[in-house]
Amino acid sequence: MTAQTHSISGDIAGAVMEVIRTRRTVREFSPQPVPREMIDQIVEAATWAPNHRHTEPWRFIVLEKDGEARKNVADAVYEWTWNNIKNPNPANRERSSTDARDEVLLTPVLMLMYSVPGMNEEITEENFSATCCAAQNMQLMAHALGLAVGWSTGRLCKANEVHETLGVDPDWAVVGAFYIGWPTALPEAERQPLGDVCQYLG
Repeated sequence: MTAQTHSISGDIAGAVMEVIRTRRTVREFSPQPVPREMIDQIVEAATWAPNHRHTEPWRFIVLEKDGEARKNVADAVYEWTWNNIKNPNPANRERSSTDARDEVLLTPVLMLMYSVPGMNEEITEENFSATCCAAQNMQLMAHALGLAVGWSTGRLCKANEVHETLGVDPDWAVVGAFYIGWPTALPEAERQPLGDVCQYLG
């Protein structure tokens, strides 16, 4: 196979940088549904992430809105929140648990992403890193399509009951829960100057 060279025009490079710089983490969405074709585009973008050994370790589970799987996960999150919240006040526990369940039920698209293990610890770590790259690809494609994503490693990831409910292989490592939809607003953001985070050594 002959190696291909590839150059990017200034216009495309500028557009890519604009998508990167304007992407934001969002958890509040309009109720407008997201077409499945767009979700497929987002997932396909994820699968083109860099992957050292070509193991393609990423796995995606999309929970359909109003589907039985989504409801089961919402119930599991409610129970996990109730059992793990530190506030002893029953009213506060109920409110927090209900809010957690509602967030699962109401988000337009809910996706869980996992990384499969490799044949040894080194490859397993590489697989997880590659899947994190896939998560970034997914978020950038979503933003380019006008959508927004909230990447969470909170309750949905910590609650073993969620993964058991979905029949996930216990050896898979959860990378995150992704809340996806049409944003109602995009927050402002800043970054440190490059000189604060990057060194050039002669």
